[in-house]
Amino acid sequence: MDAAPDLRLDAAANGSPTLIAAGRYLHSRVDPQREAARAMAACARREPAAVLLFGLGLGYHAAYLVEHTESTRVVVFEPVARIVSIAREHGSLERPLQSGRLTIAGDADSLSRLLPQTAAEGFETFVLPGALRLSDEYAAARRISDSFYRRLEINHNTLQRFGRLWVRNLCRNLDVIADAYAVASLTNAFSGIPVLLLAAGPTLDQILPVLPELSRRHLTIAVDTAIAPALRAGVRPDFAVVVDPQYWNARHLDRLASETTMLVSEPSAHPSVFRPFAAQTFLCSSVFPLGRAFEQSLGHFGVLGAGGSVATTAWDLGRLIGAADIAVAGLDLGFPDGRTHCRSSYFEHLALLCGTRYATAESVVFRYVWGAGAHAIEANDGATILSDRRMEIYRRWFAEQLALPGAPPTLAITAGGAAVDGISRLSLVRALAKPPCRDEIDRRMAAMRSTLPPKESRRRASLAARADELRGLLEDLQGVAEQAAATVRRIRQDRQTGERVDFTPLIPLDRRLGRHPAGAIGGFLIQDAISRIRAGYGSADLGEQIDASLRMYEGLAEAAAYHADQLGRRS
Repeated sequence: MDAAPDLRLDAAANGSPTLIAAGRYLHSRVDPQREAARAMAACARREPAAVLLFGLGLGYHAAYLVEHTESTRVVVFEPVARIVSIAREHGSLERPLQSGRLTIAGDADSLSRLLPQTAAEGFETFVLPGALRLSDEYAAARRISDSFYRRLEINHNTLQRFGRLWVRNLCRNLDVIADAYAVASLTNAFSGIPVLLLAAGPTLDQILPVLPELSRRHLTIAVDTAIAPALRAGVRPDFAVVVDPQYWNARHLDRLASETTMLVSEPSAHPSVFRPFAAQTFLCSSVFPLGRAFEQSLGHFGVLGAGGSVATTAWDLGRLIGAADIAVAGLDLGFPDGRTHCRSSYFEHLALLCGTRYATAESVVFRYVWGAGAHAIEANDGATILSDRRMEIYRRWFAEQLALPGAPPTLAITAGGAAVDGISRLSLVRALAKPPCRDEIDRRMAAMRSTLPPKESRRRASLAARADELRGLLEDLQGVAEQAAATVRRIRQDRQTGERVDFTPLIPLDRRLGRHPAGAIGGFLIQDAISRIRAGYGSADLGEQIDASLRMYEGLAEAAAYHADQLGRRS
């Protein structure tokens, strides 16, 4: 925390304490509680999942939010330690802190760790007037909050785009899920072994000529886009990581086959992903309610980090298996020399296929590079490269993970990618100077495989029975939601004709929906409606409230019907 500026207490006109910092009042001189209530009342009515306050003062704003909401979590960024001490002594923080819904971050690193824990469902921000000028740390905190907000926005947009695809893939992958192993069974299976993580950035070309030698000295993990270049270089990766649900992403695996490469995937990856790999498949836990419902029948698969890129999942696999260190190649998180991927990658072929006389392959790449706010950043060799907002999310994820205790040392062995906090450079010469350990890797592989349980047909029967059970629950959920929607339509008609509006018929239906065993599964596909309500939609007047309720019930009924239909179509 920063050293304190000049601070002193004063009494407001109503007798409450108010705080003067660097000669300026942080609260009203007349009635600081009323001022806080006016500032936060609208936010409290919306009851967002979380609120980030920049500046604590004496805690009036934070206290109002906690006292006037039922579940909102409040995170306060206050880098001036003396302000926190004064607020605890003279402010109104005792009950809010006891509630467990108020947390205070004193530096940017603490805020970076707190936001994923408290604000993963979204958050609003408020700046206490006068606070920002008291500490230089506010600028770093704003960058962290802006980056986290963009990450949530990307997650939300991804859900909107791929939610139904995840559900459809998951229902078609039930046999694969039944036969797969839990990624948790790999925990520390290769402790002390160096890992080489192959991503398909342009700098991967630097190491492909010596990849066979590197693979003698490292256990090799390849992301989907890097598998084909590795095979062409004569190396079969030990693990392949594929998590994307899209058909076009699965095309990276066209005409590929590896009898020894083990696949690590997510249960809702595209079904064709599982065909090229003859060795074992390991699944990580699904982040989707339907996937978690199936997992309950088989046992916990184990969590791998998801930072928005398959490379983040691959890095976390290296951490899980106990890597001594992780050397990364092609993890560029930018566009060295204006390129997007290594040579002969599927993306490069696709750009050539899409190119025409009037829209060349170069123009396709240009639009990709410049389509998300491209800007210059520092490269790991001291030069500069282009990157964009998407890559910034991934760089932030790696920096956060590498700052955690127990994170394996991570070293970039290709030059020209983005500089990332926590990833140091290791020359290719030094990487090749590591002692060979392929015999030990193979010995560990054989030992690990020998401990895996045999596939059991009863697992398929268990999942099939669970699918039938869930389908019945979702059809029931659909029926309750449709009843609620019909009730709201009658309420809307009563209002239009001047009849008395009576919401009481909704109470038992809301109660059933609130505790319905399939409620979370159906609610997965209506996050857009939920987000709009959390942002205030439905609070303006009675008509908007009725409209918001109707959209919610109709959306829930449609989502439940979609889930039930896909479960009925499973192969």
